[in-house]
Order: sequence, then C-alpha cells, then structure tokens
Amino acid sequence: MKRSEEAEQKDDPKYCKYHHLVGHTIQDYFVFKDKVMQLARQGKISLEEDSAAANAITIKSGHVDGNKNSCNATYGDNITSNEDTLFEKENSSDTDDCMSTITFTDEDLLLGSKPHNRPLFVAGYVREQKMNRILIDEGSTVNILPLRILKELEIPIDELSNNRLMIQGFNQGGQRAVGIIRMQLTMEDMVSSALFHVIDAKTFYNMLLGRPWLHENAVVPSTWHQCFKYCRNGIVKKVLGDNKPFTEAESHFADAKYYIEDANKGKEYCPPKSQSHAIIKTQK
Repeated sequence: MKRSEEAEQKDDPKYCKYHHLVGHTIQDYFVFKDKVMQLARQGKISLEEDSAAANAITIKSGHVDGNKNSCNATYGDNITSNEDTLFEKENSSDTDDCMSTITFTDEDLLLGSKPHNRPLFVAGYVREQKMNRILIDEGSTVNILPLRILKELEIPIDELSNNRLMIQGFNQGGQRAVGIIRMQLTMEDMVSSALFHVIDAKTFYNMLLGRPWLHENAVVPSTWHQCFKYCRNGIVKKVLGDNKPFTEAESHFADAKYYIEDANKGKEYCPPKSQSHAIIKTQK
C-alpha cells in the first residue's frame, strides 16, 4: 500500500506511519487499533491505561516469554471508548470460566438430523427496532451494514465515522465502504456491540456479523446446529437461528429456497370446492 511519492512526507498531518502514505493518521486507522486490542486479548502484548492523558494507552516494549510478540508504541487518541474497554474487561472475565465447556450435541440441532444447506441467520433488536436476517459469517473479516438498513433505522449519514475501506467479494470486485459506525445489538439475552462498515450495495442480509464480532464476544457458531453459543458469568448460553428469515415476497434471494422449500414440504393442498374434496399431500 506504500506510495513512493508519499512515503517521505512524514511531516504531513495526515501521514500514516503504518501505510506510509498521506490520507489519515495512524490514530484514525481503526483496523490497526482493533489488531492492537486483539493482540492484547490474546496476551501477546500488554496494555496499561495512561493516567496522564485521558483515554490513552501505552503498549509496553520488551521481551515476552514464549512466542509472544513485543512492540513499542504510544498513542494519545482513543483506541477504544470507555464503554468498549469496560465491555472487553467484562467479556474477558466471563468467558475465561466456561469457554472450554462449549459443546454442540444432537439436542442443539434446530432442524433435527435432516441434512440442510442453510446459512446461520439470527434475529435481534437494533435501536429498539426488530432486525431479522442478521447473518453470522465466520468467513468475513469485517462486519457489514447495508446503507438501506442505515436509512431504515433513520440514522443520519453524518453519524458515520470517516473510513473508506475497500471490501473485496462484491460482484467479483471491490466495494468501498461509505463509513463506519458502532451499534449495540440485542439477541435474546445477549447484549453486544459491533463496529460496522456501511456499504451501498444490494445484499441478501440486513446485517453481517463477521469474525471481528465473533472473536470479540467469544462466540462459537454452528451452521449445522443452526445456533451459536457464548459464555456469560460462567454460564454457556445459546442463541437459536431464525427459522423464517425470508418472507414469500423475498423468495427471489438465493438462500430463501432453503427455508421456503422446507416450509412447503408436507403442507396439505386443499383444492377448490368445485373439485374433489380429497386432501392431497405434496410430494416430498
């Protein structure tokens, strides 16, 4: 990502020491910040709050035993909000006690033992509004929010933080984000937050929660069992997949067939009264 003509412009106020280009400061590069927090959660680096500067953290340099890395950097900007830091501390203590006990058994199978090809959709609430088709996607490196959902939630565009990350995988090409926003989610008993990249694109989901959210909340999903599990206060909890994420009007989406076809199997067909009154079952 280095541009030779910008690599030496270190005095520019928008020079990024990570990318070696002009456009944003390293304090505004949230991916770097998230990576720092991830390394801290994994115990590969140590962080401590700097009392001399509000919301500042210091990454301590030095040798660390084992395969852990060490680095040397100090930043005065917010890396996470106070709310995020509090959540991470609570989340860490909650998950330490029971992460090793998370298992999936036949009793967790939402559809029984029948084979299926469903993705994992869940439903929840965002800003007190019901939200269906929240896709849990272990293959995504970012959380994604379509611009249409932002408008449905009546969130003004100026609430977005400036970030124009190019996201690969849309129409065999890239889709540049409009901006980013952190939002609180409620799914059954689980309350969490996620940092979303907002994109202006047609999607079959209303929200996508990728690995950043999964790892931040120590969530273990299973598309086969159609649920995900997590730990809170030493207790393993479960959120079930949404069994009806698509309506008949949304049957044009490719994944809708895995739900609508299953719903139609075994339904009884009643012919008009002018025909025979015999009840005919649809073929399986």
